[in-house]
Amino acid sequence: MSKRTQAALNAVMRAVLATPLLHRAVSGRVLVIDVVGRRSGHRYRFPVGYVRGDGELLVGTGGRWRRNLRRGQRVEVTVARRRRTMTAEVVTDEKTAASLYRTILARNPVHGRYAQIRHDADGTPDRDDLRAALARGVAVVRLRPA
Repeated sequence: MSKRTQAALNAVMRAVLATPLLHRAVSGRVLVIDVVGRRSGHRYRFPVGYVRGDGELLVGTGGRWRRNLRRGQRVEVTVARRRRTMTAEVVTDEKTAASLYRTILARNPVHGRYAQIRHDADGTPDRDDLRAALARGVAVVRLRPA
């Protein structure tokens, strides 16, 4: 997908998530995260898929936006039209990612297709697929209340 197409889709999704009635259709699966560019200092707003897990929000992503996050960094997140400050952690080590991806894939099996990670019915990721995805730049962004 081209950058221009992705930007247009992101704008549409942000608009849907900001609309009082329409957001209900997707806000249980999509949130908006505000990320500040490390070099530019510019604020970017990305709609991303997420799942809830043990008091945290988990985002499986291959997006470059996550490169701007540092461990423990505070970020603004909009979930169901409510803004929250959360602490971000980017997880790329295989053992932890496998545990988190089990939750992600069990609750959002479609993400496995996008990340090219096959999984069992309970969400357990195929280790070879997970290893290959991590090598391609896929990661889990773990968001916890600040």
